[in-house]
Amino acid sequence: MKEKKNILGAVSSVAVIMVLSRLLSLVSNQVYMSHYGANDLYLNIYSYAINVPNIIFTSIGTALSTVVIPIYVGHRAIGEHKEAKSFADNIISISLLLTSVLVVLGCGLSFVLPRFTGYAASPETYNFAVMALVTVMPVMFFYALNYIFQGMLQAVGRYKLPAFVSVPSSLVVIFYTIFFGDVWGVKGLLVATVIGLSLQAIILIPPLVSEGYRYTPKLKFNHPDIIKAGKMTVPVLLGVGAYQINMLYNNTMVASIDETMVTLFVFMQNITVQLVLAFVYSVTAVIYPRLTESASKGDMTEYKSMLSGILMSVSVLLIPMSFGFISVRETLLNLISAWGKITPDDITKGGWLVCAYAIGLLGIGFKEILDRALYSLGNTKVSAVNGVVIMVVNIVLSLVLVQIDAVGVYGIPLAYSIACLFGMGVLLVAIRKKVGPFAKGLGTAVLKSVLAAFVMLLCVEGLNFVIPAKADFVMRAIRLFVPVGAGVCVYVAMAFILKIKPVTEFLEKILKRGLK
Repeated sequence: MKEKKNILGAVSSVAVIMVLSRLLSLVSNQVYMSHYGANDLYLNIYSYAINVPNIIFTSIGTALSTVVIPIYVGHRAIGEHKEAKSFADNIISISLLLTSVLVVLGCGLSFVLPRFTGYAASPETYNFAVMALVTVMPVMFFYALNYIFQGMLQAVGRYKLPAFVSVPSSLVVIFYTIFFGDVWGVKGLLVATVIGLSLQAIILIPPLVSEGYRYTPKLKFNHPDIIKAGKMTVPVLLGVGAYQINMLYNNTMVASIDETMVTLFVFMQNITVQLVLAFVYSVTAVIYPRLTESASKGDMTEYKSMLSGILMSVSVLLIPMSFGFISVRETLLNLISAWGKITPDDITKGGWLVCAYAIGLLGIGFKEILDRALYSLGNTKVSAVNGVVIMVVNIVLSLVLVQIDAVGVYGIPLAYSIACLFGMGVLLVAIRKKVGPFAKGLGTAVLKSVLAAFVMLLCVEGLNFVIPAKADFVMRAIRLFVPVGAGVCVYVAMAFILKIKPVTEFLEKILKRGLK
């Protein structure tokens, strides 16, 4: 029981930090979007460019953090601190060498990728796109260090600062836009973004030093730990790489259909998918090392109990969040985004993008947790195959949906959501085959949560219809927060009536504390 409380406490604190960090990132996006305008062509090129190195390297970075934790934890758990340090030195050196190659390749690709977008229509926009891509490619050096440093800190129980890493970069972008946005324009914004992203790795150095780590250059490809990491990395790389190809494909496809929608597309992706991932990553940051420890000890009872509890708790949060995003899509965007050069048409388009992404939030969240659950068992192949399956489903569906006049460009995020839900189902079956029956009652809890969330949606839509729409800030806030507050109350009440376990347990704890 004490262990469970410790896990929940760690998850809660990391979740708060990570979600607040993501919210600040959204603020930074909103600041430059309202300053330059969502339809500004050069800002859309910026949005496209800054996502490319992230998409290219995230697969490698995720693979790195995934293999660093079990190997680093394994050595430290049995007192092999020298071996742990040696492994860290080696993996950092190899990653920097690999990243150097990727930066060179990325700069070469910078002349090719814009040709698949609408930015190749004129020499001016094509040249700007090439310049933007070449400018941001070096951030992959800092991505590499960021992922490794986060894995090392999480391995020793330091969860909070890794969750905080995006804050300095967001502040740099906000500061630049407010004070220098009109002086150096979007070109300066590119440089400010590169500086901000580099800080994500730099701020993790002091806590590593305080843990006693000092980097010593070392490059041994034949070291047993590196060979083991390589064997683990390849399947993870394939799985996560397929996901990143999905994202690159989606961004490029949007840019080819409507080159002025890339900024909106990325922003709505950040509001929905990235905000949910921020929460889920706070869960996996804490639960992954512990699942790995339980699996390494052969304690499958503890493993299944821990995984079941997390899936149950996450499902009753993500399902109402999905319905909530759908029901308040325009009132939310009207409050947070309808400023500066943002138009009502931008809000309408953004609202439909939010809807399309919201449909797949449960699949997106479960996929990340179940991937880590399989990794902790030493099984990386299933997630790799599933990643490819999701990619194929996403590409095929998007090609079909964009041809439907009523769907159009919104078919791209909709296809992604459906593909993630399909991938979630594949992983649930795979885990069950690996460890046997687990998460008893999860299906029932999901169905009950969907029912409760649907009733919540009806309540919110009714209030959206009743409360008048006005332009002033106070009324915009009322139109958002009154329905949201009522919706939360309705969902909790329905969850209590339907006896959805995580919610009833939470309410019982609150009542017990109130009676003391």
